Amino acid sequence: MKFNILTIFPDLIYHYSQSSILGRGQKAEAINIQAHDWRQFSTDKHGRVDDKPYGGGPGMILQVEPIYLCLENLGLVKNGKKIKQPKTKIIIMDPDGKKFDQKMAQKFSKLENLIIICGRYEGFDERVYKFVDEKISVGDYVLAGGELAALTITEATARLIPGVLGNVDSLKDETHNEGSVEYPQYTRPDNFQGLKVPTVLLSGDHKNIEKWRKSATK
Repeated sequence: MKFNILTIFPDLIYHYSQSSILGRGQKAEAINIQAHDWRQFSTDKHGRVDDKPYGGGPGMILQVEPIYLCLENLGLVKNGKKIKQPKTKIIIMDPDGKKFDQKMAQKFSKLENLIIICGRYEGFDERVYKFVDEKISVGDYVLAGGELAALTITEATARLIPGVLGNVDSLKDETHNEGSVEYPQYTRPDNFQGLKVPTVLLSGDHKNIEKWRKSATK
């Protein structure tokens, strides 16, 4: 699966995505993560991609043209319209978007190409939304930009793709699968400063252990 992330800070994407699960997934060629700097598509001699809002107001607004030209370079838009492609989705990080969750990650993991557009400053020229499929938010709070949110979506989605996780069994009882969070887990020592591991987990009785885990789900 391909993840194409549009941003004006591509190094933020590359530094994180080369490590841990995402790095291993790319080495295994199960996923491919590319960051695209739309500053390279600016028609301004200084490479500007933002400007003051028409009608006045605080802050700067991200221009539609550099983003459109970046999407065009990826073969996703042409002549002012989106190009329909199978198993491809263009999303934009937006505080007004649909809340991202595990079900959405599972849905995204069935795609072949997920394009994520990261915001900055006071937001996008409204015309940018004409070229995306969906607005997505990772929560009701404010970040400096969409890069952390884009990486959150990328990792949550990528780990569901075969070949990314070293142990596929890790997904079976994982947090938020089947609409619930994971049961409490313990490891050695079995007694730490008077805090003891539940006796049933030390019993070796797998039937009772499974029963306890179901009842102890948070």
